[in-house]
Amino acid sequence: MGGAVVPRNKPIVAVILAVSLSVSSLIFTGCAAAPIALTASSMGVAYYYMNISEKTCVYDLDTMNRASLVTLKRMGFKLGEQSKDEDGDRKILAEAEELNVTVKLKKVTHKCTKIKVTARKNVVMRDKATASEIILQTERTAELMKFNRRAEL
Repeated sequence: MGGAVVPRNKPIVAVILAVSLSVSSLIFTGCAAAPIALTASSMGVAYYYMNISEKTCVYDLDTMNRASLVTLKRMGFKLGEQSKDEDGDRKILAEAEELNVTVKLKKVTHKCTKIKVTARKNVVMRDKATASEIILQTERTAELMKFNRRAEL
């Protein structure tokens, strides 16, 4: 095929920006700057797609949804819109003073759920450390919920 592969269902803005920067650098600065522009563009695209944390956890979708809500509240985030798509996958929005968080939950099996967290400081800047911590804390909360359910039986 030859060409860049763009992940499905991802915003294409970063790819368009990278291509635009590359083309404009060739036009306005000559071919000598092309390798630098291409490297900078690819780094921008990599940053955009790589600063998202995700993990598959051994908890069902409903448990992970409840654990995510509890965790975000415990971490001091203000919960926003919550939605469920036609496949049953969940999306939770939350915010803090300088951070907007999106938690996406996707059913892998009836016992496994993929959690994907994006923490944005603004349109461009992302906070992977916070996103990773949200996943870690959500998994711990899900474990406590599982333990408490067993204790009730």
